[in-house]
Amino acid sequence: MSNESKVVRTVAILALAAAGVTQAQATTAGTYNWTQASRWQEEDRYTTTGGATVYPQEWYPAKGYDVRPHAQLYSMFPSLVVGDGNNQQTSNNLWAALITSPNVIGNSTTLTRARDISEDWDINFVDPKVANKNYWADFYIDKPITYVDRAVFPLTLTGGPQAGQSLLGNNNLLAMGDDNSLWLDADGTLSYYNYPTGTLEFDSKKTGFTTGPAGWNGASLKSKVGNLIGYEEGRLYFLEGANTVQVFNYDLGFVRTDQFSFNGDLAGRSLADVIDGKVQGHTYIGWDLGPVIIGVSSVPEASTMALWLIGGGLVASRVRKARKQA
Repeated sequence: MSNESKVVRTVAILALAAAGVTQAQATTAGTYNWTQASRWQEEDRYTTTGGATVYPQEWYPAKGYDVRPHAQLYSMFPSLVVGDGNNQQTSNNLWAALITSPNVIGNSTTLTRARDISEDWDINFVDPKVANKNYWADFYIDKPITYVDRAVFPLTLTGGPQAGQSLLGNNNLLAMGDDNSLWLDADGTLSYYNYPTGTLEFDSKKTGFTTGPAGWNGASLKSKVGNLIGYEEGRLYFLEGANTVQVFNYDLGFVRTDQFSFNGDLAGRSLADVIDGKVQGHTYIGWDLGPVIIGVSSVPEASTMALWLIGGGLVASRVRKARKQA
């Protein structure tokens, strides 16, 4: 994380603490009041005698993060607010709307296996009605009010192969991570642009993999970008089949292979099924030292579906349809 971003976001979190909005961490299991957010921890992974690489669920079996999404969403999606909004259904509806919104940075590509909109624990988005702010929310903080100045965090890139490109609605923006956006360039290479500044951070010259297991060593990047599920801490994560995660560094150097395995709430389920939305009530939003999963399905609850469709859900559903057809 850049020093500038650390300062901006540290100040914002201190402001949250002063306002009484704190990290939503519980110590005992129980029913969730809002929406469950969970991360399965890469940093604590271990390998079983059977060869599976288990990523343990953070806090499990204790209750984990019980969180409402960003406060700005209540005005962005008023039709999804149920009653006074102080209830789980509203929280779930707004999380689902955020996850599928084209106003989230990094939420438009159809090229990858999964979208990674979680950048250094943050989800970055805009409200089309607000011209001077970009909003951000850590997935583990309850109903944050955080934003940054768009003059410092521009939405248009400068310099390098993606100069002039927008961070919104761009198919070639592959993932978010490390205070950067990851791009597929026209020549079949990768470039990384800083967020906040919108300037070129690194421009790779590699069009393919020169190390790695069979099927990867010698393969072109374009032939494998459809397996990409995440970018974080200078590493790229690709999913093969149900659970095989191939890990490469930012310049396509091979790191390792994991036979991924969930424990906790998703024990016995495959990473592919979760990513594909086949596990009801669990939606993958990206990789932050392990998969980050929000406890909703990727559309709002049935009782507010009609209102959601009127209020913007049709856009999101068309995006998902285009992605499946790509």
